[in-house]
Amino acid sequence: MSNEPPINRRILVIDDNQAIHEDYAKILDPQRSDWSELVEAEAQIFGTATTQPAADYRFDLDFALQGEDGVAKVRESLAQRQPYAVAFIDVRMPPGLDGIKTAARISEIDPSIQLVVCTAYSDYSWNEMRAKLGHTDRLLVLKKPFDTIEVLQLADTLTQKWQRAHDGNRHLVALQQMIRERSNRLNGGHHDFRIADDELEMAAQVANTSVRQSLVLEEDLRHALEAGELSVQYQPLIKIATQKIVGLEALARWRHPTKGSISPATFIPIAEDSGLILALGEFVLTTVCEQVARWELGGVPVVPVAVNISAVQLRRQNIVDLVRRVLQQTHMRPHLLVLELTESALIEKVHEHVGPLQALRGDGIGIEIDDFGTGYSSLSYLKELPIDAIKIDRSFIGQIDVNAVDAAIVSAIVAMAHSLQLRVVAEGVETAAQLQVLAHHGCDIAQGFLFARPLAADDCRKLLTASTDRSFGDTLNALERASAR
Repeated sequence: MSNEPPINRRILVIDDNQAIHEDYAKILDPQRSDWSELVEAEAQIFGTATTQPAADYRFDLDFALQGEDGVAKVRESLAQRQPYAVAFIDVRMPPGLDGIKTAARISEIDPSIQLVVCTAYSDYSWNEMRAKLGHTDRLLVLKKPFDTIEVLQLADTLTQKWQRAHDGNRHLVALQQMIRERSNRLNGGHHDFRIADDELEMAAQVANTSVRQSLVLEEDLRHALEAGELSVQYQPLIKIATQKIVGLEALARWRHPTKGSISPATFIPIAEDSGLILALGEFVLTTVCEQVARWELGGVPVVPVAVNISAVQLRRQNIVDLVRRVLQQTHMRPHLLVLELTESALIEKVHEHVGPLQALRGDGIGIEIDDFGTGYSSLSYLKELPIDAIKIDRSFIGQIDVNAVDAAIVSAIVAMAHSLQLRVVAEGVETAAQLQVLAHHGCDIAQGFLFARPLAADDCRKLLTASTDRSFGDTLNALERASAR
């Protein structure tokens, strides 16, 4: 027995001509007894005919004689949680609303319904209809007099289209809930701590110490930006199917003159809180573009390099102007640059980011969402943004080979991303077992210590030069042989 949900085959016909209602009923109503016209049409098109209606012909029809009545029926159907999948709407219905105004109101009430505008005249051009109803993929025009098979085909195809969209949204909600539950488990839930007075005093001392340390590091970071203590390293991205290098991620590194290496997890939040992230971000972007341009001039087989853009940069900088200026100054080709933005940064004001990202993507720059699954865990905004790929956060990868929930979430994210024509990158891949599970679920690209730690620019140059027409494993072997000579 099939586990697929039944298709919603509810159809609303809005036409001021009762005879038209009867015509629709003859074609789509499963209760009628005379199927001779449909059988004849089948015989003409397919060469054979059935003697009785198939189960797929069963549509649940409602009728309205005026646009206002149709709008009321749509409202009622939503209130009863029995929405219509399709509405056939006649253009001319005097004395009330015409078909276009009716369709516009229905679309506002129920954005999911599929609309078929029926007309025998040229009251509106296609452009006029699009102008009044918006650029939607839920609008079709049916010319009168219509053919039996045309109506049947539209009814069948559009109810299935409605059902696919409905099922996709249902799966989307379930996936978002899975991600939220997983994130809550990672965050440890909520606990009730009762701290004694001496413990409170100790906590205050620790907090004060932490603040002082942050202020000192902030001043040290300010100096580091001026003194050239910061550098950029590059971590390879490997295409799972071919095991070849297809990209790099640029990562900021800070070696303090007395404290040694400072973790990005420590200095990046300080940079964001202090506003130094603006200078740091421009430093990384400029360094990367200059380096890639030098590699190209030296004949190195370069691949796209990803640079992280913070939420502070999005809010306080004109990213389009910054990126275009740096590309022009360094003579780096735009298609070799990828910008990575976290989902929490993008979701904050998603509609404000669409225009700038479209402009950058129009220049040939790649756009990716970083740390996917750790922010607001909402997938619906993916359809609104001009992006090329998502990077699944490492928290879902660390136990993917032993945790069925993580594996299920990753599988669902990969499937959803691929349905939107997006590539999927897995961050933090450290074992062959993790890579095997990712390959099984169709993940496109992997990044992590299993392949390589972040490399200095010269080591990365050697890796890229040796990687031509070789898998990543063969490349490492070639480099080891070369260094042993």
